Amino acid sequence: MTMQKRTKRRLIALLFAFIGIIGSYFISSSWEPLILIISIVGCILFLILSFLTPSLENRLDRMEGREFEEWLVELFETAGYRVELTPASRDFGADLLIEDAQGYRIAIQAKRYSSAVGLEAVQQVAAAVPFYDMDEGWVVTNSTYTEAAYQLAEPNRIRLIDRKELLEFAHEIGFR
Repeated sequence: MTMQKRTKRRLIALLFAFIGIIGSYFISSSWEPLILIISIVGCILFLILSFLTPSLENRLDRMEGREFEEWLVELFETAGYRVELTPASRDFGADLLIEDAQGYRIAIQAKRYSSAVGLEAVQQVAAAVPFYDMDEGWVVTNSTYTEAAYQLAEPNRIRLIDRKELLEFAHEIGFR
């Protein structure tokens, strides 16, 4: 479920609660039981949708690969980047191509893994940088990296963004 859908559901629940509270204050006593029920239902819906919605960390871990890539599109667009999602197959080593306001271009290889990401991801994005004529390459994961990935990334000037840094960035820009 996208962030926009969750936000819309929360707003609807909050609207029910608000209508119930305002209605019980302004409407005559014959409507009070109905208004009270609507406000209680609205409050319960709001609480369920707000507090029992899975955390960002849990949602990331349940995503499929392409879903993770699409989530990254939303994340980087929210952060102000222009984002292009490459085809699901034959992407030549980059899943996303992003560009900042100054025209700095970055190829991103997205890896939604349950274990550490190895050097293959670094090799893929290192090949994508010249292919797409980008300024830099990143590998972004919901996991961590192997030592071999770090060793290969450094001389190739590939930035490795792990789970901790990804979540910090998402929270920093208000992405929940």
